[in-house]
Amino acid sequence: MATVAEPLVGRAAELGLLDRAVAELDRREGGALVVAGEPGIGKTRLLAELAARADARGHIVLAGGASELEADLPFWVFADALEEYVAGVEPRRLASLGDDVRAELAHVFPALGAAAAAASPDERYRTHRAVRELLERLAASKPLVLVLDDVHWADAASVELLGALLRRPPDAAVLLALAARPRQIPDRLAVALERARRDGTLARLELGALPRADARQLLGDAIGETLADALYAESGGNPFYLEQLARVSATRPPGGETVLAGVEVPPAVAAALAEELALLSPATRRVFEGAAVAGDPFEPELAAAAAAVDEGAVMQALDELLALELVRCTDVPRRLRFRHPLVRRAVYEAAPGGWVLGAHERCAEALARAGASATGRAHHVEHAARHGDPAALAVLCEAGELARPRAPASAARWFGAALRVLPQTAPAQQRVGLLTARAGALAATGELAASRADLLAGIGLLGGEDAAVRIRLIGACAAVEHLLGRHDERAPGWPGRCTASAIRRRPRRPR
Repeated sequence: MATVAEPLVGRAAELGLLDRAVAELDRREGGALVVAGEPGIGKTRLLAELAARADARGHIVLAGGASELEADLPFWVFADALEEYVAGVEPRRLASLGDDVRAELAHVFPALGAAAAAASPDERYRTHRAVRELLERLAASKPLVLVLDDVHWADAASVELLGALLRRPPDAAVLLALAARPRQIPDRLAVALERARRDGTLARLELGALPRADARQLLGDAIGETLADALYAESGGNPFYLEQLARVSATRPPGGETVLAGVEVPPAVAAALAEELALLSPATRRVFEGAAVAGDPFEPELAAAAAAVDEGAVMQALDELLALELVRCTDVPRRLRFRHPLVRRAVYEAAPGGWVLGAHERCAEALARAGASATGRAHHVEHAARHGDPAALAVLCEAGELARPRAPASAARWFGAALRVLPQTAPAQQRVGLLTARAGALAATGELAASRADLLAGIGLLGGEDAAVRIRLIGACAAVEHLLGRHDERAPGWPGRCTASAIRRRPRRPR
């Protein structure tokens, strides 16, 4: 996490809790905390303060964040935080990890090498145990603080892993520090957080608006009292909104409001963001849009591919973006972050729709040339694929197969994208295969009704010559009906009063 440049204004009670959490690490005691609050209220800034204080004590601090536009990449928030560090760790520190553990970890951190062979979705919890063991090894010599921001956007695989770490924390001095918007936390993660809070293993910090006095200090002496009062009233005491309004308050032309559609912030703040972006040169704005498509964090090379410019143009644009503090450097060389997720979202949604499609296509091509896995390319392929494109279909199917054992929610997404790309003229067996694959992934995530719908659709596409496949799908459908509690409904495609419970009770014929 980037070094904190200026002192934090206010938040004395919250800082006291952070200090206590770091002090517990000094006593080799781990734990977890979550900072909850609305967008822009200061969650990321508070986590940065925690990281700085832990780093000052010599602790290991690793930080990453989920992203709204990468919510389909399995284990992304953990890979963002840990992969670069783990890849550079001295081999002797991880020597005690068995080959099977390292193979499981490769599903989360591809830089570690070959991943374990595909396994049953029920066995994905081996990956959770492997990550727990990795954290214990990393914290063996000195305490570890793992900072994960914006976990309300975390992919389903990361949510499952977070839940596992909260249920069974690492047996080491590991502090898991999270930030989230409370109303957007996935139900599964919300349950895990509440259970950990009740068990006394997690502290929850609810951030509210800054008091007026703290907001006045944040604005500084250059802004007069009258304007400061107006800015505070408009921002509602939200530090990010306050900052955005203050940035343009002195330079906004009379009547020069700009509409920025699609950004869920107060209108005045959306206008402030739009006016700030309007200060960029056209070339820099195009690179900024390319970075928004590439990801957050992003690397200059992929932003250059997205924007269809050379590396020199990207570096020149980055100088302008860094000077305006629209992007910031990270601790990883040649990797940058947007100043705030809302800034990235604003840029992405304001970019022309057709250009965004082309930018995703260029990202997918650049990642393919770099040897990225199908999982790494699928996000861009999904956005850019043409209907009936066999290459895109192959990438999406491969990504689904790779994700199915340990990230079934992502697998369901990729199989669904493949079904949308699949041409109407495709053989029925191919469509049935994708429907069956998505049904299995959906069932593994608990989406039983959607799984049943896919199985029924597959059964409806089968011809008379597909008896073996039909029986297999009917059996799978009966199992889902049973899980749904519909024990006495007639199984689809079977004659008479053959019900789901009857199929499950039917004895096997002797061989």
